[in-house]
Amino acid sequence: MITTDRLIIKKITQDRDGQLAKLLAEPTIQQGARLTFTNLRPTSFEVDFLLQTGDFYAIYGQEQPQIILGLLFTQPAELAKKPAVELGYLLAPTSRGRGIMTEAARAFVDWSGQATLAITDQDNLPSQGVLRRAGFQLVKQTANQMLWEKVPCSHR
Repeated sequence: MITTDRLIIKKITQDRDGQLAKLLAEPTIQQGARLTFTNLRPTSFEVDFLLQTGDFYAIYGQEQPQIILGLLFTQPAELAKKPAVELGYLLAPTSRGRGIMTEAARAFVDWSGQATLAITDQDNLPSQGVLRRAGFQLVKQTANQMLWEKVPCSHR
């Protein structure tokens, strides 16, 4: 578990209470994450299957620790020349614009102790802002995508 002044971040392997399915049912989430489910609201089977594709961390607020605000997910970074993880994230529309994802991404990288990569679409300015504010550096750019990297502080 990772904690900050405002957030609690916990690794999850199941959607026991259906909150993740509800979050993933948001059309803006499905579009931004390029997720497709059999119905608008994913089934518990689909969510549990998705949770097997990498490491997933639910983001909760300290004030309401039972409500998922967003999700971080990682997998080994295939593009990296050194050991690293690739970070993805999504945030409930009602939680956007408050610095939550910036705080969560920064805390995750510092906690993990690993070099972390993230990929954004060229036109996804909010996500690029999250990464910049979280201390990521732009390392490569193509016509459609941008590759970002953050190496955690070594003074633990």
